Amino acid sequence: MNFLAHSLLAERAAADQQYDPDHPDTRMLIAGGFLGDFLKGPVPDTLPAALGQGVRLHRRIDAYSNTHSAIRRSSNRFPASLRRLAPALIDVIADHLLAIQWSAHHHLTLDEFAHQTYEHIAASEAHLPERGQEFYQWMVGNDLLSSYLGWEATSRGMRSVTRRLRRQELDQEIASAVPPLLEALQEDFHEYFPDIQRHAVDWLSAERRSS
Repeated sequence: MNFLAHSLLAERAAADQQYDPDHPDTRMLIAGGFLGDFLKGPVPDTLPAALGQGVRLHRRIDAYSNTHSAIRRSSNRFPASLRRLAPALIDVIADHLLAIQWSAHHHLTLDEFAHQTYEHIAASEAHLPERGQEFYQWMVGNDLLSSYLGWEATSRGMRSVTRRLRRQELDQEIASAVPPLLEALQEDFHEYFPDIQRHAVDWLSAERRSS
């Protein structure tokens, strides 16, 4: 899952704990979901508890999604030459699939949710490493979360995957291969996203009971 999905999953897990969207723990869980992309290694004890839980929730979501049969099916839909990159590409594509059916997942509009999320992350910005702060400023300036409704942001996200893995020679093949797969990938999304949401809710509930 990518930034939009992690934000929604964190909010849903917080709602299961009876926290409203403006509760400090909701804000920090969502911010932790963002921080999880920039923090490697052990979660520092110096982080506020809910922010650290947000990072761990991010990691739990990633670990669970990587083993889900419907995501494996999505990966196998890609041409053989792209299958090693497919899980990372699917993370980006999932945000687009979520955005285009957003009204089925949240009572706020996508724009409203995006700007609420930016505010939640801003409240914990001081805990972000420099690279995370720079990306956060870029994300807000380009309204990244809302932009997943269009295809250009998704294409840009997939190019960032190939750039990170130094496989830019695959960009053109990805650009040609992915659009015809979207309908089938959306069918898989309808299967795996509810399961991931339940897993996130159950994990946070268990984490809170044990703390």
